[in-house]
Amino acid sequence: MRDLNRRQFVCRSSAVAAGVATGLGTPTMAQAAANRWGDLVGRIVYDGTPPPRKRLVVDKDVACCGKFDIRDESLMVGPDGGLANVFVYVRSRRVDICPELEQSVEKRVTLDNRDCIFMPHCMTIWCEKQEYYIVNSDPVAQNVAYAPRGDIAANIVIPVGGDATWRFRLAQRTPVAIVCNYHPWESGYILPFGSPYAAITGKDGTFRIPKLPVGKLEFQAWHERTEYLDTPEWPKGRFEVTIKPEGTTLPTVKLAPAIFEKDAVF
Repeated sequence: MRDLNRRQFVCRSSAVAAGVATGLGTPTMAQAAANRWGDLVGRIVYDGTPPPRKRLVVDKDVACCGKFDIRDESLMVGPDGGLANVFVYVRSRRVDICPELEQSVEKRVTLDNRDCIFMPHCMTIWCEKQEYYIVNSDPVAQNVAYAPRGDIAANIVIPVGGDATWRFRLAQRTPVAIVCNYHPWESGYILPFGSPYAAITGKDGTFRIPKLPVGKLEFQAWHERTEYLDTPEWPKGRFEVTIKPEGTTLPTVKLAPAIFEKDAVF
C-alpha cells in the first residue's frame, strides 16, 4: 500500500510539473510576466486639406543651403491625412517600467545636421539611459542650441564632419525646442523623458508605445503648433486609457484644421 501511495504521489507531481511546463494548470512565470504589460497603438489624422508648406528664407551659407528646397516642418500631413510629429507620452507618475525595455534600450539617440535642417525634426530620449549624439553631415559648420527647463542649456558648435555627445540631466514634461544660431530656419524638438513610454506619430499618423504596465494610465498629447493638443475629447491634451495585456488600440483621432491655425508658423 505504501508503494502504491508513493507511485501515485510521484505521478501526480510529474503531472503538475508537466502542466506548468506546457502552460496548462498553473501559469508559468513567463506567462505571468507577459500579462503585466501591453502596447498602446493609435492614429492621429488632420481632418481636412492641409495648407501648402511654406518655403523658408535661406540667407546664410547660401552656396550650400540654398540648393535645398527647405520648407516649414511645423505641420506635416501625409497623403492619407496622417499627422506626423505628435508627441504622445505617459503623464501618470511612478509608472513601472518593463525590464525588457531597460535591457534592450539603445545607447544613444542621434540628431543629424543634414541638408541644412535637423534630421529628424522631432525626437524622444530616455534621459536616464540614453545619450544625445549630434553629428554634422553638411559641408558647413552647424550649431545646435536648446534650453531644457531646470537643466543646463546647450549651445554646441559642430564643425564639418564633427560630432558631440550630450547628457540631459532632468526629465521634461514637454518637448524642448532645438534651434541653430547659424541658420535661423532650422528647428526641431526633443522630449527628454523619464521613461521609455513616449512616442511620436509617423508620416501616416500612427504611433505605438510598447510594453506599458496594464491598468489605467493618463497620457499627454503635444504638437508644436498647439503645444498641448487641446480637443473636446482630450482637454489640455490629456486622456486616460486602460492598457490590456493583449494591447489597446485607440479609435482614430480626427483633428479639425482650426486647431492648428492659432499658433501657425509662416
